[in-house]
Amino acid sequence: MKSIFVSITLVSFVFILFIPDYTSAELKIFVKEYTYQASDFDSKMSSRTIALEQVRRLLLEEVGTYLISETDVKDFQLTKDRITTLSAGVVQTEILNETWDGKTYYLRARISIDPQEVTKLIAELRYNTQKNQELEETNRKVDEALRRIKQLQDELAIGQSSENKQNEYAKAVAKLKAKEWIDRGVAFMNAENYEGGLSAFKNAVEIDPTNSWAYINKGWALNTRGDYYEAIKEFDFAAAIDPQNPWIYINRGVSYNFLENYQQGLLDEERAINLDATISWAYIDRGWSYIGLGEFNQALADLNKAAQLDPKNPHVYHLRVWAHHGLGNKRQALEDIETSLNLAPNNSWTLWNIAAYYALQGEKEKSLAALGRAIRINSALKKMAKTNKSFQSLWNDVDFRKIVD
Repeated sequence: MKSIFVSITLVSFVFILFIPDYTSAELKIFVKEYTYQASDFDSKMSSRTIALEQVRRLLLEEVGTYLISETDVKDFQLTKDRITTLSAGVVQTEILNETWDGKTYYLRARISIDPQEVTKLIAELRYNTQKNQELEETNRKVDEALRRIKQLQDELAIGQSSENKQNEYAKAVAKLKAKEWIDRGVAFMNAENYEGGLSAFKNAVEIDPTNSWAYINKGWALNTRGDYYEAIKEFDFAAAIDPQNPWIYINRGVSYNFLENYQQGLLDEERAINLDATISWAYIDRGWSYIGLGEFNQALADLNKAAQLDPKNPHVYHLRVWAHHGLGNKRQALEDIETSLNLAPNNSWTLWNIAAYYALQGEKEKSLAALGRAIRINSALKKMAKTNKSFQSLWNDVDFRKIVD
C-alpha cells in the first residue's frame, strides 16, 4: 500500500471551544457579588479562591436561568442544572472589584454573553463527550471540596483543630485553585495563546498533582506546540491517576500519530474503544493510525463509524478524504472535502488537509488557495508547510514561497 502523510487537527484536547467575539454583539450582562468570612484555616489566597468559586456559581446559576427561559436552549430538553454545567464550559468570569481586610474577602464579578452565540456553543457542547465528562467530573470534585471545606470549618468552630485538618483544608482549597487555572488555560488556548495556556496548566498541575484533567490539558498545550514526547509524559501521568479514562488514550494516541508511530497510536485508540465504544474521536484517531499504516479499508470503516456517531464533526470528513485518496476514490474524496468545508469553512486544519490533498493531486491553485486561508487563521502552519511532504512539489514554487515566507 502507498503510504501518505496526514496531519489532522490537533485533537489532543478534542473539546476545543471557540470564545465568541463580543465586540459587536448585543450583550446580556450578569453581575454578582460575594463576601467570604475567613476562618482560622484561611489565608488571603484561600479566601479569594473560595470567594471566586462561590461568586462564579451565583453567576452561572443566573446565566442558566436566563438561557432556559429566554433562548432556544429551552428546546434542547436539558435540565437547568445541565445547562448551568454546560454554560461553565463556554463563558468567562470577569472580576470587577475585590477587597481583603484580613477577615473578609469581597468579590464583585460579571459574566457577559451574547445569548445567540452562547446558545449555539451549548448546542454543540452537549454532544462533546470529552468536555462533558470533564465538566461533570470537575464539578463533582469541586462540590466535594466545598463540602469538606465547610465541614472542616465547622469542626474548627467547635475546637477540633489539628495539623492534619489544616493540611486537608489546604488540599481541598487546592482543588478549587487548580480548577481556576484550568479554566484560565482553556481561555488562553481558545484565543490561540498557547504559551499562556501551557503556563496556566502547569500551575494547575503544581497546585493539584492529583487532577488527571490538569495533565490532559497540559498535554493538549504541548501537542499544540509540537512537543509530542513531552505531551506523552503528561498523558502517562494522567493514566497513572485515572487509568479508566478513555480520553487519556485517545489523546496520547494523537501524540503518537503526530510522531508517525502509528502502531502505538493504534494500540492507544483500541484501548480507548475497549473502555468506551461510543466515542467518535477514538474511531477518528484510529482511522488516522490506519491511514498512516497504509490500511485504508480499515481506516474507512473506522471513519464511517465515526460519521455515524458524530455526523457533524468536520474532522471525520477531512480525514476520510485520505482514506478515499489511498483507495483511489477521487469522487468520494471530493465529496468529503465539500462536506468538511460546509461544516467548518474557517477551521485552519480542515483547510490544511484540503490544501495537502490538492497538492498531492497536482492542483496547485486550489492547494494554495486553501493553504493561504489556513495560514491566515493559524500562522503556525507556515513552518509546517515548509517541511510537510504533502507540499514537496510546491516547495520551490514562487507563489508557495510568498504564502509561507
